[in-house]
Amino acid sequence: MTGYFESLINDVPGNADSLTSLAAEWDTYGNHCDGLADDAMSSAHLAPEWVGQARDDFGKSLGRQRNRYINLGGDCTTASSAISVYAGAVRAGQSYIENLRYQASKLDEEVDNAPVPLLARAKNASAASVLVSEAHIRIESVKQAADTCAQDLARIVHIEPVQVNDNNNPTEGGQMGQLSADDIAQIQKDLDALKDGTFDWEGMKQGHIGDCYFLASMAAMAQTPEGQRRLASMIQPHYDEDGNVDGYLVRLPDDPAHPNASPAREVFVHSKYINGATQGGRVGAYSILEAAWGQNHPGGSNSGGNPQPGIGGGMPADSFKVMTGKSATTLKSDGSEGSYDVVERIRIVAASQQHQPMVASTINTDATYTQGMASVNATVNGQPTQIDLYGGHAYTIVSADANGVTLCNPHGWNPTTGGKEAPATFTLSWDDYEKYYGNTAIGSR
Repeated sequence: MTGYFESLINDVPGNADSLTSLAAEWDTYGNHCDGLADDAMSSAHLAPEWVGQARDDFGKSLGRQRNRYINLGGDCTTASSAISVYAGAVRAGQSYIENLRYQASKLDEEVDNAPVPLLARAKNASAASVLVSEAHIRIESVKQAADTCAQDLARIVHIEPVQVNDNNNPTEGGQMGQLSADDIAQIQKDLDALKDGTFDWEGMKQGHIGDCYFLASMAAMAQTPEGQRRLASMIQPHYDEDGNVDGYLVRLPDDPAHPNASPAREVFVHSKYINGATQGGRVGAYSILEAAWGQNHPGGSNSGGNPQPGIGGGMPADSFKVMTGKSATTLKSDGSEGSYDVVERIRIVAASQQHQPMVASTINTDATYTQGMASVNATVNGQPTQIDLYGGHAYTIVSADANGVTLCNPHGWNPTTGGKEAPATFTLSWDDYEKYYGNTAIGSR
């Protein structure tokens, strides 16, 4: 029969065996999805004589379907891991509580065997109180594990919308792929570099997603150690039941779906856009932040003009607001001479000297673009170079002084009139800058 002190220690909530079974079911379904991914690709060989455009389109469709199955399978496996962690917390908590109950039962035995039970109960009350307090702490920790598991499950399962073009046909831009062990190892190095302020901010290369405004804003922030640490603070590693990093929890300071709400919705990122932003040609911190940005939008990597808005298209001022939690200043030019007046030029130069992040966009001017490009005389590595600017594109401002503005293309390079590639960073005179860049966004440090 349970004694008085033993009865004061409550049970740990949860059933470890049921949770372990549930985790196994999720893991089984994840493996099933991996099998379906293999089946999807195997079906391509069922019609070996089929060739032509339709066959090529079918192959691309199978590739997209394969990636969806792999990503869903990865979600299930990660969810299984989250449930297993919770099951482990419940099982350990139950064992801990049983040990406390055993100690409490010994106190009850002393009371039962004492000549004067009431005096013995009073004598042992202090020791019993310690046991009850320890039990309460452990039970609360298990409840916290349950909350963490629930939050992880809510964040983990993510179905990325299919990216479509203007004709509503699917494209390859929005496909996602699971982070590999090598990807995670490199991201960890990037996070260390961001925290140390030694990250190579110019290593960015935009992919097939129209989020130049967001990428250019990230690069602008990463120009200073302070900005790099701010970016690093948005990314927290997430660990599986074995203590290995299996993805990242990313929280942007502002929520684009609810701009007046704070803090933002935290998302779990364990996939990257296969054709998204890279760092030095490989997956890195930029890739993780871009994936989180997409998950914060109902349309994923699609255009912001879609019924379900995505990250394709936007304004740098909005990006700065999301990443810093502070409003940005926007200066505008219509492309005519003197559109950025003396005060505005001084303001841009002053912001550069104070290391404020800035992004310039080739919009809202009368400049002529042929097939979306405009040729301009720039200075690259100290040499006069004719490069092509993209219309409707965002560029990171590197610096500005009385002689002009130095910018960096998030593509990682610039096209030249001769068809060759020029380095991403270049300098324009003020006259050319105000002719082509009708929008200058100045963020806060």
